[in-house]
Amino acid sequence: MSINKPFLFDSDSLKNFHKRIFFSVLVFCFCFTSAFCKITYISVSNHFDEPSKLTTDQNLKRGNIYDRNGLILAATINSKSLYAQANLINDIDILSKKLEKILNINEAIIKNKLSSKKKFIYLKRNISPLEHQKIIDLGEIHLKFENHKTRLYPYKNNTSHIVGFVNIDQSGQTGIERFYDKALLSSNDIHLSIDINLQQSIRSNLIKTVKHYQAESGLALVLDISTGEVLSSVSYPDFNPNNKNFNDNNLINRVIQSNYEMGSTFKPLTAANGFDYNVINSEMIFDIKKSVKGVRDHDRYKDDGLYNVERIVVESSNIGTAQIALKIGKEFQKDFLNKLGFFNKIEIESLEAEKPLANPNNWGLHETTRIGFGHSFSITPLHLVRAYATLANEGYQVDPTFILNKNNTTKKNILLKRETSNYFLNLLNAVITKTKFTGPRVKIDGYMIGGKTGTSELLNPNGGYYKDRNMTSFIGVFPTNNPRYIVYTAIEYPKKPKDSKQRMTGAVVNAPLVKKIILEMIKILNIPPYKINNLLKADIKNIYESKYAFL
Repeated sequence: MSINKPFLFDSDSLKNFHKRIFFSVLVFCFCFTSAFCKITYISVSNHFDEPSKLTTDQNLKRGNIYDRNGLILAATINSKSLYAQANLINDIDILSKKLEKILNINEAIIKNKLSSKKKFIYLKRNISPLEHQKIIDLGEIHLKFENHKTRLYPYKNNTSHIVGFVNIDQSGQTGIERFYDKALLSSNDIHLSIDINLQQSIRSNLIKTVKHYQAESGLALVLDISTGEVLSSVSYPDFNPNNKNFNDNNLINRVIQSNYEMGSTFKPLTAANGFDYNVINSEMIFDIKKSVKGVRDHDRYKDDGLYNVERIVVESSNIGTAQIALKIGKEFQKDFLNKLGFFNKIEIESLEAEKPLANPNNWGLHETTRIGFGHSFSITPLHLVRAYATLANEGYQVDPTFILNKNNTTKKNILLKRETSNYFLNLLNAVITKTKFTGPRVKIDGYMIGGKTGTSELLNPNGGYYKDRNMTSFIGVFPTNNPRYIVYTAIEYPKKPKDSKQRMTGAVVNAPLVKKIILEMIKILNIPPYKINNLLKADIKNIYESKYAFL
């Protein structure tokens, strides 16, 4: 019987075993060190060596933005971007020429990128399906595609200032995109009060007016009095949010960001101020032959110069309005303007909205008179529109919004007397029915419209006013027999056409534009005319002039 002896290493075998162990440890250390260095390099590298999955793979799709009728104003779609492994491309010259024709990018720009010899370089983001196929057909294996999500704005410039835009990381930068950034990133949809059909129409008419008068800029705004909803808000110049090549001037939303002296559109507010505080009444007479320090009228007074309040507003007398303001006094004036929200920023769905430059440092008699007819007091167009809306809404506060069905339509906070609202609307009706220049440019058969023009000098950033630059405007209430909408337009620095002998005023420049806007509103919003019920034209005129004996 044999006994198995335990296996023992001889000296040579033991040495070889130790060598193998040592070599294995050495290889392991080398691999570990290499992997560690690679990880460290990737983590600290600041340049784009290859596409980052962190920026392209998004678990949540950004929510859509819709208009009031459910039409998409902003949506996130799958897209492709073209990049090149430039360090591996041989014939740069030939490839650059081919890509120029496909991508519509200058050959020199493409050649410069490919000559960088980088491992990863973008050639074009968000390429079209046709571009994608043509590049594939080239057969260049070192041209590659990166899948990612991109934000698409179907209506381009039409909604740019309201909707805003996002950056490459899908983060909101301006407008609704910025204000509701967290909600949209959480895949929540936003429904706006904007009617895109009306928006497009108004923008088109505004641009035509701006170009006809070779103006610097223009804006238009339509507000629903009953809900506070903004149906249309246009600021021009604007930008295409699908393309990020725009300047700072185009980014300015003049409706909510720019402060202006509102000129004569302020005069009905001054009259309403006096009426609400029982300082004036409809029968009170003012002698506009009596001068007010620092105030003048463009046109001399007529007849005996004895004007009631209505005539002061209709003929837009600066002296008459200044006298009303002096009668009101500084304290009542400040209190009234504060009620209408002229000293605070409007809480609307935009982080770009600006606070008015409304509170003069020294509010004395001079400021009181000038504020009365819309000077020495700067507010945004939205502030003026909100004030008119409140006055037309039986004195109930109106809160502007870009969001559909946000506000409770029930009237809650009353700021002014109902009688003041009626008085205010009668003044606006009188402007349209009793003026030779404004009225005929705005009137529409079957619809009652009230409003007021404004012409004011533009402020010079270096101090004072521009002598040769002004802003023309018109603000209207429509229809005045059942107030529902405020329409406002303003044109900055309109220039007189060569064939025109007329002075550039709100009546000449803006009144026809407002008429076009209202005609579009009638068609798009399906607004019926009032029922005449066999009344004579004379009776209809009396309806305008009565104290709200409307049908």
